[in-house]
Amino acid sequence: MKTGLKRAMKILVAETAVADGGPIARFFMTASFHDTPDLPMAIEAVHLAEGNTQVLDIFHAEHPDVVIINVDDMGAEAFHLCQLIRKVEKDRHSGIIFYSENAIDQGKVDLDKVLECGADDLIDTRVGEHEFLSRINSICRFKLMTDRLRSANHRLKQLSLTDELTGLSNMRSFNIEYQKLIKNCRDGQNGLGLIMFDLDRFKSINDTANHLVGSFVIAEIGHLLRFSGVLGETALAARYGGDEYIIAVPSNDVKLVWQIADKVHELIVRSVFKKDHYSFKLTASFGVAWVDPGFHGKSDDLIRASDLMLYRSKNCGRNQVNGLILRYPIDFEDVGAAHLIDRDELFADEKIKKSS
Repeated sequence: MKTGLKRAMKILVAETAVADGGPIARFFMTASFHDTPDLPMAIEAVHLAEGNTQVLDIFHAEHPDVVIINVDDMGAEAFHLCQLIRKVEKDRHSGIIFYSENAIDQGKVDLDKVLECGADDLIDTRVGEHEFLSRINSICRFKLMTDRLRSANHRLKQLSLTDELTGLSNMRSFNIEYQKLIKNCRDGQNGLGLIMFDLDRFKSINDTANHLVGSFVIAEIGHLLRFSGVLGETALAARYGGDEYIIAVPSNDVKLVWQIADKVHELIVRSVFKKDHYSFKLTASFGVAWVDPGFHGKSDDLIRASDLMLYRSKNCGRNQVNGLILRYPIDFEDVGAAHLIDRDELFADEKIKKSS
């Protein structure tokens, strides 16, 4: 039932005999609990369940705000059920209330024991209806506050890991994920490629237009990377700084990494960036570096290699892709042909197929 602007809550009742009308089930099936207009929460739905399996099935399907467990009915299973709920809900927090008369009188349950197992309250069945509902509402309000706190923390975490201008990962986030990718590569799960690129003569945009237009272009590149689909599902893109971007691609095939670089290159070249009365077409220079599965070198060397190839593209006339396969020994001051990727050789098979 929803009442006005009240926050509606879902309740899950766990009793062993709901079909026969357990005490909690009987209460919620009567009209008396509706006559509480002074309570801040409105009850949207009440779900009844027998046994742990049914409770957990409904819990997963409905995400109730409050779970009420009849300890007199369920005995020791009530504590096990509470622990199962806390385990499966992860960072969500549903209110859990133990409901009892006999177990309290017999000393089998007390508030300390209830709180220790992860529940939020213990209600004696002999309290009045108004207090019963008030305490349910209190638990639900606490759940609502934890939901808001969790949501705020999630937003803060996303902000701390996201580049505000482009919406891509920032370098803090990239470095965290990059170390995981390096570990997978060292474990032999896959090879790993890095693509680093920046915009050719980007400074001229700020000089001929203004920095707002420059910021717009940087943001648009981020938008293209995020929503064009050229990166696939496994690539990780970040803003490296200024007008530089970096993309990590876990792959056993260096050709796939190069193809992604080509697609991003083409995407930028074909785009027109319009802001206010300014309109720009841009090019970009790319560096690709790739390592075989089982790589045991320095993680920074792969970044260094892709950066080196980016500057090779710059020095060779810009608006192109250059790359290398990182294998030791390597002299970063004088990278030889044994490391450099020959684009024609890399895609020779595709050319043969096309010609045939």
